[in-house]
Amino acid sequence: MRNHSKSASFQDCPDCPVMVRIAPGSFSMGSDQGDRSERPVHKVTIAKPFALGAYEVTVAEWRACVEGGGCTGGMPRMTKPTDSTPIHNISWLEAQAYAKWLSQKTGQRYRLPSEAEWEYAARGGTTGRYWWDGQTGTLANCKDCGGAQERLTPASVGSYKPNPFGLHDMNGGVAEWVADCWHADYAGAPTDGSAWTPANCRERVLRGGSWRGGLADITDTARLFYDPDVRYLNNGVRVLRELN
Repeated sequence: MRNHSKSASFQDCPDCPVMVRIAPGSFSMGSDQGDRSERPVHKVTIAKPFALGAYEVTVAEWRACVEGGGCTGGMPRMTKPTDSTPIHNISWLEAQAYAKWLSQKTGQRYRLPSEAEWEYAARGGTTGRYWWDGQTGTLANCKDCGGAQERLTPASVGSYKPNPFGLHDMNGGVAEWVADCWHADYAGAPTDGSAWTPANCRERVLRGGSWRGGLADITDTARLFYDPDVRYLNNGVRVLRELN
């Protein structure tokens, strides 16, 4: 695992997400302690650096896409939204449209992360079920996280301490769409960090869990899936930008 600088962040435009540079490296993907869908554990090597959103895409950032004509579905119904709330209740297709709009607006290559890229970034160089394993308290917003972490609505992005790579809210908050098709387990999964997208794809994967899920649902390895053309209250997005 290579060193990552929390200060290595940038923004391509005032309405664009803040991005954090992530260095390449290798990690063990999946878990023997979680659901069977998280198995088998397998080594993945990310060969190229990339940038990932420091935060989940916000309501304000999504509104810019709506007003710019890229997000034609408009503003979804949400739970007590503010400009700094993560956008939620969006479909995978809408998340894809947002990334396409960002690419057209900036001239850069934005897209959804693969599952492997997402988990590599979420772990932040750690190997436990959560990146904060061994620290005091729970550093996420979820249903049974306890104390100030337990909320009935999504918290504003950045409400909790970032992980070692400088990324906020990778656990809890909103479930984040990734590029991959759903598979029941990792047998045959790519080992190069690319998205697993066969032609007969029916459901797409979400990672990170949400404010409506429990601690077991927001681990670094937990996996969910949903129909790509259907909105669901828990579901949001964090974008990746390819680097030259």
